[in-house]
Amino acid sequence: MAEIRLSDDGNRALAEAQSFCRRANVAIVSAEHLLAGALLVLSESGAEGIPDRTALEAALMLAQGAGSDAFSERVMFGSAAREAINSTAGTVRQGGGSIIGPRELALGTVDSGNVSPMFFTALGMARERLRTALSA
Repeated sequence: MAEIRLSDDGNRALAEAQSFCRRANVAIVSAEHLLAGALLVLSESGAEGIPDRTALEAALMLAQGAGSDAFSERVMFGSAAREAINSTAGTVRQGGGSIIGPRELALGTVDSGNVSPMFFTALGMARERLRTALSA
């Protein structure tokens, strides 16, 4: 059985999720940060119907907030984000694949059920509408 791994863009999505956290002084990557990171990579690669950086940052601020104090600790992936990644890997494996890119990561995170409905509301895009855009 092939090893499941992240593509270069998949790794970039994880880095962007951590970057969203650092800029907001948040130490734990949530499922919302993970989804935002994947969506940002897709948006910047020209995928249609995907929110841009400004919309993603605004939605994260409304749904997750920001810390008041800067920190120098390493940003860690929380249990919901880890669960979404593991669920995505399982789905990719079941489909016979071995590479997780930002689209797979976004779909897996949406399907994981770990993203707060408040994030979708703040994004101005219902969960199913986002899922449809990701599946296109």
